[in-house]
Formats: sequence, structure tokens, C-alpha cells
Amino acid sequence: MKVPPYITGWIAALLVLFAQGLTQSRIELVHADVSRGEVRHGVSLQILEGNVHIRQDTIDIFCNRATYNPEAARLDFEGEVRILRGEESLTARQITYFEETRKAVARGTVRLRRPGQELATDYLEYDYQTDQALVRGNVFLHDAPQRVFITAEEGEYIPQENRAYVQRRAHLWRVDSTGTDTLHIYAQRMEYYFRPPRRAIARDSVRIIRREWIARCDSAVYLADAEQAFLEIHPRAQQKENLMLGQQIVLEMSDMQLQRIFVRRQARAVSVVDSLMGKENRLEGDEIILYITDGELTSLAAIRQARSVYYLSEEEQEQGINTATADTIRVFFKGGELDSIAVKGGAQGVYYPADYEGTIQP
Repeated sequence: MKVPPYITGWIAALLVLFAQGLTQSRIELVHADVSRGEVRHGVSLQILEGNVHIRQDTIDIFCNRATYNPEAARLDFEGEVRILRGEESLTARQITYFEETRKAVARGTVRLRRPGQELATDYLEYDYQTDQALVRGNVFLHDAPQRVFITAEEGEYIPQENRAYVQRRAHLWRVDSTGTDTLHIYAQRMEYYFRPPRRAIARDSVRIIRREWIARCDSAVYLADAEQAFLEIHPRAQQKENLMLGQQIVLEMSDMQLQRIFVRRQARAVSVVDSLMGKENRLEGDEIILYITDGELTSLAAIRQARSVYYLSEEEQEQGINTATADTIRVFFKGGELDSIAVKGGAQGVYYPADYEGTIQP
């Protein structure tokens, strides 16, 4: 039997209305000690007081006092306000909730908690339909399983994607398993992912600090699970008088302890000998690897097209200058001071006496 067109159109309209009813369900008053009506500026309001409990689908809202404006489909909650949805909770001193859009605007001591995650801020706009939050003022994020903390002035939190974006004086710090040592990352903008692969992407004026080591760049990716940091765009790393430069720098750690630093492409390591006289030890190569033990540089190796210039001294007396080129040059340190140099593969070297006044080339 053929169905008339007007019948199919009527059924389609019913389906649309049914779908709208599912997505735009109204709020339900579960409990209030006192419920009374009040007219303000010509608008009829419903005032709820004492152990207030309101529900909309899977969202439960609790507070001490609520004001409902049915014309604007708006509720203003005050006093120990809590919004619960599954394992997620939002608390604040004041929350305004919009019934039709399911958006909550929270102010004053705002806390948004999920398993293993916490967000604190002064001001939050949370869209329960898109699962997206805009935050402003004293932003604080905590990834508890990874012991990661982040602060900034404003940002965006997307719980459904387990991701947060913050900016303006962003600061990430991570505490080691003993709770006594800390890695710091500073940047103007930062994005953090709370689920594997956990990572932070920092941009603009980035600084990574680990004890006496300071690394700087304009773009960095920190892999929390692998404990690696990749620095690009003018990267450099420094410890005391030792400076490393290249097109990319990779920091490798174990339980927050810095183990190795890879300086890649046009790699240079510079150590100041006498800043007034412009004297500095230099090591260059396609790649330089630094080996670190207990925060101290123990050795470094320049690989491929390695070149070096080192000032030799004995009992604080300058003995001369040694230059070398080779496939690999390795430099060893003892007590923070140069101990020995080893060259390998196609080695060539020149020794200049201490009183040499010409130009020195590696």
C-alpha cells in the first residue's frame, strides 16, 4: 500500500519533536525545604531554600539556595553549590545554570574534578553539551597519576578529550617519585594531554629547568611517559659555564633525573675559560651527546665532522691550546673540570703554545 505524502511528512515532524524532547528535557525539582514564589521587576521567580536538589537528565545540582527564572530558563545557585554528573563534580560559591543550553557559569573557589584530574580557577564557563570549559583567573590543573601540576592565567579545559590549553605565564612542574625533586617548564602558551601518550606542548619563550640545567627555546614537546623533551626553534641548554647550541636539543631523563642531552644538526658546545679575554673551549659536530650523572656533566661526544678547540692548563697556569678534527671526539670531565680528550677516526690535531697570538682554527 502506498503511504500518502502528507502522512510521511506528519511522521517526520513527530520524529523531530520527539528528538527535540530528548535533547531538551526540562529540569526537575527533587527536593527543597522551602519553595515560594516571588515577583521581581514584573518577572515571576521561584525561590528554593534549604537542601535544594535539582536534576536534569544525568546532571544533579545541590545547593543551599536557588532562584529559578522560568522565562529565561535560568537558575542561580548559591551556598555550597555542587553539580554532579557521573564521576565528575563541579563546586563553587555561585553557579548560574542555563536550562536550555546546559551551560554553567561558576564563580568563586571553582573546582572541577574527574578521576585523576582536577581543575581550579576563579571563573569557569562549562558547556555540558560539548563538554568544554573556558577558565579565567588563577588557573590550576593537576594530573595526579603523573604528579603533574600546571598554572596559568587563562585557558580551556576539554575533559572529553582529556586535554587542556592554557596561556599567559603558563608553568608546568612535575615532582619525582620521592616528592623531593622537581622539573619545571615555563612558557607563554601550553597544551597538556591527560591520557597516554601524556604530553605537554609549550610555545613562546620556553624554559625547562632541572636543577642547575636550564634549556630555552620557542617550541618544546615534553613526553611525560617517556620522560623526554624535544626543543626546537633556537634551542640552547646551559649548566654553569657550559652552553650547548644546535637546531634540535633532546633531553632524556629517568625518574626526573637528567641522563643525556642530544644536540643535533650544527651542534656546538661552548665552555667559557676567560670571559674578559674571550677564551672559550669549543666542540662542534653534526651531533653532540652529553652524559650526566647526579646532575654533573661527566663526558660529551661530538659525532661526525667533529672539531674541537681546548685551552690546556696545569695548576691554574695556561699551557697552550689544542685543536683537533676527527670522526668522533670525546671529552671527559672530573669534578666539573676538563680531564682528558679522546679522538677517533681520521684524527688530526694542532698544538698552539700559550703565547700564540694568531687566529686559531679547529
